[in-house]
Amino acid sequence: MSAGEIDLLPGERVLWAGEPVQRPLYVAADGVIAPAGLVLAAAALWFLLTREPSGPTMVAAVVVLVAGLYGAVGRSILRYLALGRTTYAVTDSRIIARSGLFRQKERSSELAGLPAPVLKAGPSRTGTIAFGGSGSVTLIGIGEPKRVRDLLTKAIDEAKARQAPPEANSSAA
Repeated sequence: MSAGEIDLLPGERVLWAGEPVQRPLYVAADGVIAPAGLVLAAAALWFLLTREPSGPTMVAAVVVLVAGLYGAVGRSILRYLALGRTTYAVTDSRIIARSGLFRQKERSSELAGLPAPVLKAGPSRTGTIAFGGSGSVTLIGIGEPKRVRDLLTKAIDEAKARQAPPEANSSAA
């Protein structure tokens, strides 16, 4: 995401912009979802082949089969393809991610409301930067992740300092 593509707020400036340089096919959550989807798909396929259902039972079994296949492989493939069209930006007040396979959707998180960034190192000097809690933007597969994490830590501290109320003058005359 270049600085020209970002709708900046008044007075906001871009500190870093980039995109995933490494797109993981599987992430940690897939360690549970993919096997569960595989079991679900196998059970539905077994039911379809051995019971030869008809009517609503057939429709339900096909829906379970499709849901299982999506959990087993489809979810990962769609994420991989969407990351190919993802861009990120860090400004002095927000983290912005523009992503989407068919339609670009922009998400942002206010820096002042974020906890310290957590870096999970990836292969070939890449990494993912996440924040505690859900709903915040996660920077997946970025290059130079330690530098970006340090930049984010400093930007978060500065954003929180700007929002903190001024300290009361404790000297009384």
